Amino acid sequence: MQHESLCVAETPSFTWPAPLSQAAAAVHRFALAIARRTEPVARRHGRFALALQGGGALGAFTWGVLDRLLELADFHPDALSGASAGAANAVVLASGWMRGGRDGAKEALDHFWHRVGALPSIWRSPPGALFDPSVALEMASALVSPYDFNPLNHNPLRAILAELTDFERLRRAEAPPIFVSATEVETGRPRIFTNAELQLDTVLASACLPHLFQAVEIEGRSYWDGGYTVNPPIVPLRQFLGRARLLLVLVNPSRRRGIPRNARDIAARLGQIRANASVWRDLEDGRAIDTIELSEDSPGMLAKYNNDWRFIQSLRDRGRAAAEAWLAGATPAPGAAD
Repeated sequence: MQHESLCVAETPSFTWPAPLSQAAAAVHRFALAIARRTEPVARRHGRFALALQGGGALGAFTWGVLDRLLELADFHPDALSGASAGAANAVVLASGWMRGGRDGAKEALDHFWHRVGALPSIWRSPPGALFDPSVALEMASALVSPYDFNPLNHNPLRAILAELTDFERLRRAEAPPIFVSATEVETGRPRIFTNAELQLDTVLASACLPHLFQAVEIEGRSYWDGGYTVNPPIVPLRQFLGRARLLLVLVNPSRRRGIPRNARDIAARLGQIRANASVWRDLEDGRAIDTIELSEDSPGMLAKYNNDWRFIQSLRDRGRAAAEAWLAGATPAPGAAD
């Protein structure tokens, strides 16, 4: 009987003082946040808000990243934003997603980049050619404008995007939110187009490299590549934090070891700095976001014009490898010191 009385004896109750209780709860929340931050991404949810940087053919790196992410069983694009090639990747993925889920998105992106890689390319020079095609392009762009050499304003992306993207469907309420940037030529200010405004010319405006194509007119205003002002739109995706992971895909390296010393390397680094300027502005609030970026040994300034299929393939493979590393938790924040 004595043992029974011992078993049922009441334990004295104790209540922590309110300040200590609140402090303990805060430490617990902080520990959970740290654990979640260091947890491999593959074990987290697959809802994404994707910010896709532009950079011409370098967008094939982003294709590789997306191709790998689309293999996640729970992948879901809650929202997308993009400039230039990033805008093309965004609308092609979203259109394919609405048509056939993950498989439809993978297939659409694959078709898009295969078509881009099949277009005529000055980089496919005959073996033993005595000139560097990038030098020829650089000289030509400094001497003539698309209003001279392309008076009919032919843009091969028009037919490809028109075939692979259902813009009418992307304007529906059930489509994932999409934000596409373009640069107004006369004011130099950015414009962010949303789903209700999406059309073929919206994406062509966002990807309008002024050395190659005439400005794209929309509602009486003329636009150039969105990469000059907002590359890519990040701020509109902040609203999706909490329910989705905000992932930034950079095709312009955020850091470079050493000082470039020849003219071409200097120009390439200046181009990367300019392309990333809007990224640093949008990250000034100090809130870190997940990032996958093309490594610092990226191709030179004119690589964005190189649509040779072998180059496209190499960028895709590098994108897939970078996404794999990120999924394993091995990727630092943009601009992080070694």
